[in-house]
Amino acid sequence: MRISVIDLGTNTFNLLVAEWDETGIPKILNRSKYATKIGKGGINNNIITDEAIERAKNAFDTITEISNQFEVSKTLAFATSAIRSAENGNEFVKLIEEKYHVNIEIISGDREADLIFSGTKKAIELNHEVVAILDIGGGSNEIIIANNEKIFWKNSYPLGMTRLLEKFNPTDPINKNMIRDIEEYLKSQMTDLFEALDIHSVKTLIGSSGSFDTFKQVLVAKSPELNVFPATHFEIKLKDFFKLHQLFLASSLEEREQMPGMDPVRVELIVIASIFINYLIKESGISKLFQSSFALKEGALFEFIEKNSSPSDEDIITEQKK
Repeated sequence: MRISVIDLGTNTFNLLVAEWDETGIPKILNRSKYATKIGKGGINNNIITDEAIERAKNAFDTITEISNQFEVSKTLAFATSAIRSAENGNEFVKLIEEKYHVNIEIISGDREADLIFSGTKKAIELNHEVVAILDIGGGSNEIIIANNEKIFWKNSYPLGMTRLLEKFNPTDPINKNMIRDIEEYLKSQMTDLFEALDIHSVKTLIGSSGSFDTFKQVLVAKSPELNVFPATHFEIKLKDFFKLHQLFLASSLEEREQMPGMDPVRVELIVIASIFINYLIKESGISKLFQSSFALKEGALFEFIEKNSSPSDEDIITEQKK
């Protein structure tokens, strides 16, 4: 059975195609992403612009072609923050469903957090230590406090990088006053998070999704020897994070475009993402930082497999190590 999972994110549409057989272990056949920037120009007005809709249709043209090439028999598609908050979000989803014959589930922030947790715990082995899992999106940020057994606390904040970028319209390079303004805004919006991190004595932060992938890619481009297995997760030493953070703060858009390892989709957003992560680390006393290569789409894949497996299959389901 071949399954495709589509994550309709605020900045990118992500496609995962996997094959699932009697072993219960999925084989990843394709990973691809498309810079739709569905939230650009309208996210803070709760609208998906006509230009964004055209970019989305172009992405789905390719996604459909790839799915057909792999003879996919089951498609799972999830729409997140920018679409669920848009006044024309349901209209947009209906357009895509009718044109491309795919069913799209508009999910809540809580549901998004659950799927992110399901994916992350397959990428990095959790134990009894309580950790924080952070997914930085364009429209929202999901934060989950959990260990290997349960979720203790979770929340979805409408503080995605596209929202913050369009709200603050930072200078290039960003100046100190703007950094202070962003941090003060984050503080006003996330009081409950810092209380929860303190209650659960969280010292480890695991980041999933694009911004953390970009940190890893830029670090590995600078020091290829850091790229060791397992490929499903990567430790970002705090000293390396702080160096990159300062580099991003001092850089112009053009300079970031030329940085080895920089994802073109993140060029505009990585500075605010770095400010967000840095603020979280310094305010909570985080001492360890990891990148997870799995997030929502992997979580959805494993959830589907587990729900459709026999009891004997469930015992052998495991993450795919590359």
